[in-house]
Amino acid sequence: MSGKALLALAALVALLPAAPAFAAGGAPRFTVVPFHDCAGLICFQARVDGGPMRTLVLDTGDIASIILTDAAKAMDWRPRPVLRDGKPLPDFQDGGRHLLELGEAKLAVHFAVAGPASFGPARLPADGTLAYTAFKDRMLQIDYPNHLLRISAPETSTTPAGHAPGTLQLITFGHRGPPIVVGAPFTIDGHPVHAQIDTMYTGTMLVYDAALAGLSLRKQGRPRRFEFTDGGVEMLASTAGSLGFASRRLLGAYPTIYFAGHGKHPVHQPDGLFEATVGNPLFAHSVVTMDFHAMTLDVRPAD
Repeated sequence: MSGKALLALAALVALLPAAPAFAAGGAPRFTVVPFHDCAGLICFQARVDGGPMRTLVLDTGDIASIILTDAAKAMDWRPRPVLRDGKPLPDFQDGGRHLLELGEAKLAVHFAVAGPASFGPARLPADGTLAYTAFKDRMLQIDYPNHLLRISAPETSTTPAGHAPGTLQLITFGHRGPPIVVGAPFTIDGHPVHAQIDTMYTGTMLVYDAALAGLSLRKQGRPRRFEFTDGGVEMLASTAGSLGFASRRLLGAYPTIYFAGHGKHPVHQPDGLFEATVGNPLFAHSVVTMDFHAMTLDVRPAD
């Protein structure tokens, strides 16, 4: 769903090293990192390789963490070409593995280096992005009302840390796309929905064309542009009776939902492999917990 080219990201995946093993521990320990809203995105401060603080955007809709070209130059990185069919991909390089410090948490993250045009015409309000792959075997909790991220130490236990009513899956975005985070059970008007969780999406829920009939929905609404989805696309804003997760209602009555629009640059659709994508506004009053070890999901009121 985010604005980077899917083929470029697929090329980078082959370069990612295996995650290191970690020692077993007890209950999860969390580092708390404040974040702020930047153009509807989740922006936070992190230190890279012990250097000055950098602003990054949380991107649970992508496999590749990105550092913009100017920031990579300022940090004196020496990125390497990413090859496709024996030729370097334009404006997309392998930045290598770096140590990211978020409070007390230290994450070894493999970064790509890309120019600002990779995100479309709108300027990314940060030095780069941090993808969901950085949280392998960790719990990531997004406390939207209090603007806090909570990041656990790596988990190794085979026993889940706590009960969660939902599940996470890694499902490819389309038959040829990269694996992305899909959660369930979301609901729309009481119908169960599998949805990509994309923190680069600044709408509530985008329902894809292949799911309309099964959800008794009709594509309609007012055009609205989303700058950081697929490099900038048009969607149609409409309303639903309710949106929820498991048995919990999210937002109030008649919340806004979206459909793929008819603009010059179409929304990428996942070939019917899941029904929707959900973004930050859906969780305005919630705490979202994604366990990337047990592959569970919970969405609860902030209180």
